[in-house]
Amino acid sequence: MIDFGPSGRCEMMEENGLDIMKVPAFLHEKGLMAFEYPLTYGINISREKAKQIGDEFKKYNIKLSVHAPYYINLASPTEEGAEKSFGYIISSIVIMKAMGADRLVFHPGSLTKQTREVAFLNTLKRLKELVLRLKEDNLLDGIFLCPETMGKHGQIGTYEEVLEMCKIDEHIIPTLDFGHINAFTLGGIKTSADYEKILNAYILGLGERGHNIHSHFSRIKYGDKGEICHLNFDSEEEFGPDYKELAKALKNCKTEGRIISESRGHQTIDSLAIKAEYEKK
Repeated sequence: MIDFGPSGRCEMMEENGLDIMKVPAFLHEKGLMAFEYPLTYGINISREKAKQIGDEFKKYNIKLSVHAPYYINLASPTEEGAEKSFGYIISSIVIMKAMGADRLVFHPGSLTKQTREVAFLNTLKRLKELVLRLKEDNLLDGIFLCPETMGKHGQIGTYEEVLEMCKIDEHIIPTLDFGHINAFTLGGIKTSADYEKILNAYILGLGERGHNIHSHFSRIKYGDKGEICHLNFDSEEEFGPDYKELAKALKNCKTEGRIISESRGHQTIDSLAIKAEYEKK
């Protein structure tokens, strides 16, 4: 089974004056069963408020994930930088647990003047350290860490790199952001076979866990260094990837999990479009 939903509040919600407490009923009415709560610009919510929000989503049986702050960098060459990133992730987990969310999405890291090889090895090292710390504090129970594939060439997070991160521990599953993958590869996703190559790599590499993905989807404008900005399905700019080909691949690979729309301003509208395409017989 795949659940579809938006990341954060979209233009439609804002135009209808919907605060976060009214979002669950709105999504339920639309037939969407997932939502990603953004902590991307900082953790500025109390545990008490998080619990109130989570209780409302639970009432409508909508599955919650949380996106950790953008400025996490597990590739940091310094202990100080790594500790800051650990702190952001731990603080995010505290909030997501209060909210009843079960998946924490995070950006793995940036090269920051390192070679890609060195930055990637640092990321793996820090992620292993983080997992050990979280287990010691019993913070991994009932949740998944979801490192995200990234769209800029200066970031760690190719789909191959994220696969290696997922092999570290059973509590790690991928956030496959197909828009990012397409931007990083300068338009490498065109057909259902291109999606299936990625999905099958995870099934082969992770076994049963590889069938259960977390995913972001949007069309993304890119240049010679990868991602520039997110678009929506109505954008006249000719950038992919194609959600209809994604729907075919998800069925062919018998993939389960969640597809979260990050379309610019149209998260709900475009979630519904992907869901409708997937549900076609």
